[in-house]
Amino acid sequence: MTCVRVFAAVLVTVGCSRAPEQESTPKTVQAQILALENQWATAVERQDRAAFERLTAQDFRFIDENGRVLNRAQYIAERSHNPDNVESAVQDEIEIHQYGNAALATGRSIIRGTRDGKPFEYRFRCTSVYAERDGQWQAVSGQLTTLPP
Repeated sequence: MTCVRVFAAVLVTVGCSRAPEQESTPKTVQAQILALENQWATAVERQDRAAFERLTAQDFRFIDENGRVLNRAQYIAERSHNPDNVESAVQDEIEIHQYGNAALATGRSIIRGTRDGKPFEYRFRCTSVYAERDGQWQAVSGQLTTLPP
């Protein structure tokens, strides 16, 4: 999630563990990924380093709205020490598609707040890619595209 613009697409680890013989239904996976997206938005609002660490896989990569490719450490450092005062980070228009142990979430992110006392609103199209590893979904990739005002 730039003048360090924040990626609102939100995750705090969901304990998605399940017994090996139990299979996920598409609706269950969609609900889990939607919960992660909403948790990511909360992490953006709070600049919550611990949440970003739990929600992103070790091999996470992020392409920001300026085309920069960030690794996990760079992403977390920027998003947890953002000069923007984020008052709200909203994800909507989210569509989720599962492909085996991978899932793709696309949607819109609207971030509002202040910077240096001046209000801002950032609007993005966002894409998040999740992988299920050891019964837990984590983000492995994300990308933002700036929307016109």
